[in-house]
Amino acid sequence: MGGTFIESYPDLWPAIREYFEEARRTGAGINHPSIAPLVVERKGWREETFFSGSFTPVGPPGQPAGFYLLNMLAAVPTQTVDAAFDHILTALETNAYDVPLALLYRFGDSVASTALRLHGHIGLPVGHKLLVESAYIESEEGLVTEMRRAGNEAIFIDYDERFDSASWTGWASPSKKIAVLPISSDVQTYGFVVVGMNPYRPHDAIYQQYVRDLNRTVSSIVSAAIGLESTSRRQEQLEADLAFSDLKLRHLINHASVGMCHASLDGRMLWANDHFYRLAGKSATKHAESFGFLDVYHEEDRAVAIEACEHFLAGRDHITAELRLQRTYETPAGESVPVQIQVLAFPYRDPETGMVKSIMACTTDISRLKWAQTFQARQAAEAREAKRKQEAFIDVVSHEMRNPLSAIVHCADAIASAMEGTGVLDLPLCLEALNDNVQSAKRIIDDILTLSKLDSMLLSITPVAVKPAKLIASIVEIFEAELKSSGIQYGVLPNSSLTSLAIDALLFVPSRVTQFVKTAKVPTITIRFGASVSRPRSLFPDHMFWASTSNKRDTDVTSSLEWDSGIGLQDKDIHKIFERFRQANAKTHVKYGGSGLGLFISKELTEKQGGEIGVTSEVGHGSTFSFYVKMGRIERRLQIMSELFDATGERPSPAIQLQVLLVEDNVINQQVLGKQLRKAGCVVAVANHGLEALEMLEEQVFDIVLMDLEMPILDGVAAMGEIRKRELAGQGLLGIARGSGLRAGSRLPIIAVTANVRQEQIDTAIVAGADRVMQKPFKAADLLFHRAKVQQQLCAITKLRRVS
Repeated sequence: MGGTFIESYPDLWPAIREYFEEARRTGAGINHPSIAPLVVERKGWREETFFSGSFTPVGPPGQPAGFYLLNMLAAVPTQTVDAAFDHILTALETNAYDVPLALLYRFGDSVASTALRLHGHIGLPVGHKLLVESAYIESEEGLVTEMRRAGNEAIFIDYDERFDSASWTGWASPSKKIAVLPISSDVQTYGFVVVGMNPYRPHDAIYQQYVRDLNRTVSSIVSAAIGLESTSRRQEQLEADLAFSDLKLRHLINHASVGMCHASLDGRMLWANDHFYRLAGKSATKHAESFGFLDVYHEEDRAVAIEACEHFLAGRDHITAELRLQRTYETPAGESVPVQIQVLAFPYRDPETGMVKSIMACTTDISRLKWAQTFQARQAAEAREAKRKQEAFIDVVSHEMRNPLSAIVHCADAIASAMEGTGVLDLPLCLEALNDNVQSAKRIIDDILTLSKLDSMLLSITPVAVKPAKLIASIVEIFEAELKSSGIQYGVLPNSSLTSLAIDALLFVPSRVTQFVKTAKVPTITIRFGASVSRPRSLFPDHMFWASTSNKRDTDVTSSLEWDSGIGLQDKDIHKIFERFRQANAKTHVKYGGSGLGLFISKELTEKQGGEIGVTSEVGHGSTFSFYVKMGRIERRLQIMSELFDATGERPSPAIQLQVLLVEDNVINQQVLGKQLRKAGCVVAVANHGLEALEMLEEQVFDIVLMDLEMPILDGVAAMGEIRKRELAGQGLLGIARGSGLRAGSRLPIIAVTANVRQEQIDTAIVAGADRVMQKPFKAADLLFHRAKVQQQLCAITKLRRVS
């Protein structure tokens, strides 16, 4: 637009031309109704069109100056706000007679802006005082006051001196009326246009309608441009947001830990993200073949995947399946197992027909989740089994502990009744029963403690130098009284291998070997022992049943021990005896008792020492239990102490009464143990705690100290440390006793007494200064035995020092 009709509508000009000619000839306006169709040829196609319009000539008949202004002003401008304002100004300039003066102002771009800016003007020279380039609506400059007063309605002002010096266009005469027209919509004012009226036209209703039409047209043009520009900006923003959203979605799809794919009904892979191919373990090229994605599944699960595809064709909406792949992964436990994924597949349907067009799926790696579920299920099962075993353990311990405790209570009751004169007492029988049942209870407690250490991996194996022959002799000496009281016959038979291998002393754990013999409480025991350097099983019968299935071959010396016991086992029962809480059968438990832990503990101990335990049995004739453990040879220099001791023959004279200091905070233990020691020929002094013991050691010289570790005021560990400190410093009576007398050159023997026998607790006591550690409860004979061993050791050390 902005040109002649023929320029703007060339296709309509042949049909409209006569209206222009008629208006030019008559000087009167002509209306073209929309009901009269026009046939117009456009781009080679004739079509029926409908137009309506008014043709009003401007000027005298026959020679009009133009046609009505609104035709040009209503022309569609370039759709930007700046172009719209330029179009308005240009349109106003085309009719200088009706618009001899004009100022066009616009507000800033923001909605809340109150700053006006001059866009253009007509009929005012440069530098005129009405030409205010920019001002706020609150300003009093130029015509801003009138604009503020106009608001949203058009107003007219009269000519005044402010318009002097204006270069009026058209008739070159000043306008009598000036219109201030707001450019606005229903929600916002975009600016103002100030128009000087034609000085030679009456200011009547028709002219006022012209002004209102002008105002409406200008506002519509600007509103449309602003709306279109806003719409364009919004469209651009939406397109940018959509592009960014698409970018984010693609970024999420490409980096998500979920595989995504889109496949056609004939099995061709249309699209898949990178993670899908990583999960499958195959490239996109290998998925290009029809139904090539089925090859990645485990052979056993491939049929499930095929069945899922068939379900889609049958009309199902979605399917969830857990499938294994051919690809493997390493579990936290180090196992190599097939990767397991969860597949959620659903069909893509035609929106109109509802027919399935393709298949989409999401795949998630659930391998670790399934492993964790299996692991937790296994733990739960193990926990239930452990609970069952614990309950069985409590039942066994409760039953086994109540038997000896019941017998102890009966014996104590019988003794009490006899003392009151109300009953007949067989004292030897009661004492024998008390001793047997106490030993039985102690054995059960020892088994429980050993088992607890095995389960907690706290049982330590610390080898020491031991002579096998002396070990067997000491075992027989320790258990001799108990064996005789139980009516058990015993014998010891050394194997010829000891001589052929020149075995004198070995490095192993004597306490653990002793523990094996504790499990045997049967009518006859025959102990045979020998050694081997290569094939330890060769010392035993070929039909031996071994608890362990491995056949160990060691280059170090292995020492073996076997004993006969029992009534014999059937083949179906022999496999049970090395299990925890298991005995051969119910009759065995009823007749012989026991918790079913002894042989299980023996099995664990032999395996911890690099050996095995086994059994041969014949029903009615007995069973032969055998075991061997790995040992080490002893260097010659480690045998010097023993040899020196054997050479000197120095042993404490039994006629000499030992001066014993008993450090114990329990009054009952003081009385009972003190009485036993005095009965054994010892002179006993009692201290209630470590500090009192230190004071007594500064007043009297003792031959040996029995030190409890858990005591108030000053415990046994601290007390032993202080004793050794004073001895080394030569301080007080302890220092004098070490430097002269019978103990000259050797320290005061200390035997630590405690119920805590974990290896680190024993090591703590030894480091603090103890020579031996004894476990509660114990007999006086055991104490004297350990005291003799300590004395022998000290004599050997003293002799060694003298020799060196």
